[in-house]
Formats: sequence, C-alpha cells, structure tokens
Amino acid sequence: MKHACEKISQLASDQLERKLSFSERLSMQFHFLMCGACKHYHQNLLKLHETLNIKRKEISKDISLPEEKRSRIQQSLQELSKHSE
Repeated sequence: MKHACEKISQLASDQLERKLSFSERLSMQFHFLMCGACKHYHQNLLKLHETLNIKRKEISKDISLPEEKRSRIQQSLQELSKHSE
C-alpha cells in the first residue's frame, strides 16, 4: 500500500501544476475510497494551495514597483531562463 500512497501523493502534487488525465483522476478517487490518510492529505494540499494563492494576490496588491524596475527585473529573469536552457 505504501507504493500506492506515494503514487497518489505525487498525483495530488501534479494536480496543482497540470490537468490530470481521466485515468489518473479515477485512480486517485478509487484510492481515496480505501485510504482516508491520502484523501485527507489531498484535501489539506488543496486548501494550502488555495490559501497561498490568496496570500500571493494580497501581497502582490501591496507591492508596487516603478515600471522601470519591473522591466529590469523581467529582463533579468528572461536572461536567466535563457542561460538555464
């Protein structure tokens, strides 16, 4: 069962980044019927993700950078991403 729980916890994390396939969603739902711990983990993960998104939006409203600095930061990030590819 440990291996199945590890797979489900990975799918729960993946779900935050991408849309799961039908079979992946079905596997998760079926596993949740048998494993309350994984179901609880998934619910908490979703709540945490939602809370962090709300906080991120609140913080971003409070931060106001001048356009020049915002542009320089964006350029730096683009340059870094080119070097990492």
